[in-house]
Amino acid sequence: MRRTVLFRVDGGRVWGISMGHLKRALLLAGRLADSYRIVFIMKNYIDGVAFAQQQGIEVEIIPVDADIDEQLITLCDKYKPEKIIIDLRSTPYTEFFSYTRSRNIQTVVFDITGECTGSPDILINDSLVKQFTRYAHVSAQTRLACGPQYFMVECCHPIVPIREEVMDIMITMGGSDPAGLTVKILNSLLGRAFPYTINVVLGPAFTDRGAVREIAGTKRSVTIYENPANFLELLSRQDIVISAAGRTLYECAYFGRPVIIVPSIEHEVLTAAEYEILSGCLNLGLWEQDKSPARVIEALQFYASSYRYRTEVFEKSRTLIDGRGMERVLALLA
Repeated sequence: MRRTVLFRVDGGRVWGISMGHLKRALLLAGRLADSYRIVFIMKNYIDGVAFAQQQGIEVEIIPVDADIDEQLITLCDKYKPEKIIIDLRSTPYTEFFSYTRSRNIQTVVFDITGECTGSPDILINDSLVKQFTRYAHVSAQTRLACGPQYFMVECCHPIVPIREEVMDIMITMGGSDPAGLTVKILNSLLGRAFPYTINVVLGPAFTDRGAVREIAGTKRSVTIYENPANFLELLSRQDIVISAAGRTLYECAYFGRPVIIVPSIEHEVLTAAEYEILSGCLNLGLWEQDKSPARVIEALQFYASSYRYRTEVFEKSRTLIDGRGMERVLALLA
């Protein structure tokens, strides 16, 4: 009988959730699928569930308002997993980890802001922000694995050196962009005449496609990509990327791309600030409609005017993510 790994993960156009957790879970599940039956336990956010199923994942759907220890215990009794991997905005389970230890089920939690309340066997946090990786409450039973060395990225594309002339700019605001930043940034850029190609990436749960197409109109300088399968290849070739401060920012670090950072939610503000210090990238802070459009233009012009500065950003960013996060995580799970 094939061994089972359960993933407790959510995704969708939901404030504070979006698609980053789901994409990380899918990345890890892809590496485990040869050895295990993979089942995702997901709240019934339609966009996220549909995306997981489109990737061939078996999904057990739970109600949006039900997320308690007893429910997860019942599902473990049903599937009898060898491991359960939890990747959520915050981890609400406490008694669950005592149950899993009594049945020799390995528990792994991916956390992003230090909000795991229980004591799993392994707690992974790939954040650059020290404040987010402090876990004074966890017991000695939990193995901590903290820092960007645990960030998992597909390393199947070459690292492209910085070009002297800026030609390609990408706008990519995550899998769903519930803050509506894609439309705001595109509006800001198209209000000026630039000699650049603007590549707009719309994630799998993005819903404002009509607005983006209306703004872009027939402008030949704008190319729209809808959930492109070759996203990382496209990202690796961009001269400047306008991004929020989630997973894509760390992928930009691996490829050494100069970024204009526009955090989309409060917890990303600290990540953006730390990334700015470590990489030299330009951080605009949370969007302010009366100020941010001009700041985007200024940041773009600054980058475009200084090949030397973009090269420095490339070199600093490349020191942050080494591309070996997946092998480190798999070693922890072994």
